[in-house]
Amino acid sequence: MSTSISNELLLGALENVAVISTTDLQGNITYANDLFCKLTGYAREELIGQPHSIVRHPSVPKAVYKDMWDTIKAGNIWTGIVPNVGKGGGVYVVDTTVQPLRDEAGNINAYISIRRVINDLMENFEAVEFSKEQFDDYYAN
Repeated sequence: MSTSISNELLLGALENVAVISTTDLQGNITYANDLFCKLTGYAREELIGQPHSIVRHPSVPKAVYKDMWDTIKAGNIWTGIVPNVGKGGGVYVVDTTVQPLRDEAGNINAYISIRRVINDLMENFEAVEFSKEQFDDYYAN
């Protein structure tokens, strides 16, 4: 007997843990999942059509976003860890992956951002430091 999980169940599980949004080519939000709305304090209607920079934390250097745009416009996947800010000023830190979406002809027609909130890691620096040491030790040899 084979165990198969439907795409619907997989997507449902992803929606519960990942902050997901899509944008048009100019970076205006075209989709925001429930977790994104809950996390930021914005209603979906307040987000759709707005530039994704609505949640940009002012301390993040512009060079970070230039690198992201250069990467995704070239058709590649960008990853990074950045702080964002919600409607009420609350800060949350996300491990972010942004990638282009393509139409049937292979042309980039949108971007998707899938993020995991890592505020818990900010509070558990020892675990992060230990894991980094293991990573460094492994790749140094």
